[in-house]
Formats: sequence, structure tokens, C-alpha cells
Amino acid sequence: MLLAYPTAAQIHAQHSKVACTKCHIPAGAFVFGKPGPAQCAGCHPNAQFPPPQHDAQHTITTRFSHAAHIDPKARADAQTGFRADCVYCHKFDRVGVFAGMPSHAQCGACHAKAFQSNDCTLCHSSVEGVSPPVAYANIAFSHASHFRRKAAWSLGCTTCHSGILASTSSAALALPQMLDCVQCHDQPRKMPARSQISNCRTCHADFTEGPLPPDHSRSIKPEFHTEMFRTHHEAEAAAPDAKCFACHQNVIGSASARSQCAACHAVMRPATHTARWKDDFHGKYAALDRTTCATCHQQDYCSRCHNELPRSHVPLPLFKNGGHAVPAMLDQRACLTCHTFTNTCASCHVNQLMKKN
Repeated sequence: MLLAYPTAAQIHAQHSKVACTKCHIPAGAFVFGKPGPAQCAGCHPNAQFPPPQHDAQHTITTRFSHAAHIDPKARADAQTGFRADCVYCHKFDRVGVFAGMPSHAQCGACHAKAFQSNDCTLCHSSVEGVSPPVAYANIAFSHASHFRRKAAWSLGCTTCHSGILASTSSAALALPQMLDCVQCHDQPRKMPARSQISNCRTCHADFTEGPLPPDHSRSIKPEFHTEMFRTHHEAEAAAPDAKCFACHQNVIGSASARSQCAACHAVMRPATHTARWKDDFHGKYAALDRTTCATCHQQDYCSRCHNELPRSHVPLPLFKNGGHAVPAMLDQRACLTCHTFTNTCASCHVNQLMKKN
């Protein structure tokens, strides 16, 4: 009887109650072989199996959290100058590209007791899952060439892999996005011509002639930057993997979210600050939410401005002798920002009432 060799997913689903080491025979410290016909024959003596065809698109789901393994002090490796917690698990091959996912050898260095217990379910699940991608198709990339320029460009592992610091699941891992590349390669004055983003051959093996896509440039505003986003972008800007810095070079990635906002808003006037903002609108907005004003303005900004004579009060003799009546009737609350009835209004209006009586 000839049986079709099942996929890896089918094998683990059907043999979930069989000890892992019965099929995955230990072949050394922290090394386990893939099952073959010899292991299958132990339970299926009368079956004939063709050579195994392991499905490269699937793997046993691994319970792994980068956030739980990250060194809080971000200590660097003496030889590479990069984060020791990154280069310890992710090894390079000869051409300077990561060889792939860490093996049992890297895990076993710290988790030897888990291997000794023979309980694979401490890290692995019998449920099959799709492997996270480890490379983009038709993209030529070298970690080594980037590492050689780490000092000039202040590069680190998390410069491109920023989402790793907060990643709690291997299923959620993602390679760097186009904006991560754009932040450096779209700077013609600093980047050599061969490495500029306009040179498609630098990265793409299957390049086609034509204009650059919108996400390949810092000069094109992203589609999600709508008018609504302009006034409601705080949550996205404060996210750990925010890409604001790719276009907004004055945003400092290592600063707090509020400092990032201040770095931008201190040099760019908000859209609400029109010509009439200072005289007609800012008081109402300030009364509703003064914390927004404090993003750019210091505490004494209000007093320094309001101690000056408003432009509506010029010329003062004309404004004082009747010119203030209409503005006061329309918006008396604005008057009370600086004046009180006792120290200002009463000096004239009370005396006039007494004379009439």
C-alpha cells in the first residue's frame, strides 16, 4: 500500500498526541531532525512512503515575543557595534545577508531547560501556521553594506526594524516598509548616485522604466494626510513605529511624543491661525482647550500679549469715548478678559447714571 506523504500541517494535526521526539529524533545538542520514512515505519510498518516533501511555506507556530527578549539597556556587540540581542540570534552569511530565522542553537543557549524537558509545546504549538516572510521577492539587499555606513548615517538594527521593539508575536513580524528606505535614500545631496532611490537597479532585480511610485519619495504627501489627519494625528504620531520622521526631518525619533509635536509645531503655524485668529477666534479656542495652545506657547504668552493695547482699541481716545460700545454689546466676555466692571466700566457708566437720576 502506497500512501501519499501528507503535508506538515496534516502530520501535526493527526499526531498531536504523539511525543515530538518520537518523530523529530535528537541529532545533537539542540538539534532535531526532520521525520522521514524510518520514523513513520515505526507506527506504519506495512506502508510505503515516497520521499518526504516538506512544505516550505508552513512551519510549526512558535510562541515568541521580541518585546520580552529585548535588552532594556540596548547593549551593543563589541565586534559589530550593533545591538547584542539582535546579532546574537540573527546570524550573517558570507555575503552579508541574514541567514534566516534563529535555530535551536540560539534558543538553547538561554532556554536549555526547555529542551531538557522534551516538552516542545513550551515554545511550539501543534497548530500549523504560515511562516512570516523573511525576504521580499526580487529585492537585492545587503545588511553588510548598510552596516559599513552605520556611523555616517547613525544606523542601528531598530532604525529600519522599529516595530520589533513592541512585537509580541512572531506572526506579527514585518520587514521594513518603503518609508524606512525613503528616509535615507531620497536625499540626493547626501546619498551617492548609485544608491539614490531614483536608481531602480540598486534594489530591484525586475525594475521597469517609468516614474517613481508615490511611496518612493518624501516630496509627495501620503494619501491618508487629509484635512482630518492634519488636526487628528496625535495617536499615529505617538505610535512606537510611527514613520513621521521619514518626511518630517525636524521630528526627533528618540524624543517623547509631545516633544516631537513641539519640534514641528514650533516652526509651522497651524491652519486655524488665519488673519482673524488673533483678534476674533483664539480666545474661544483657548477657553475650550488651553493644553493645545501650550504645545507652542509658554505660560506667560497670554499675559505678555494681553498687557499690550489691542489693535481694536486704536486710537484709544476714540475707542474710549464711545467706540467700545458696539464691541462690548456683541461680546462682553472679551472685554472681561482684561477689564472688570468695577475698575473700568463703573468709572464712567455709574457716574452717568447718577447724574441722570
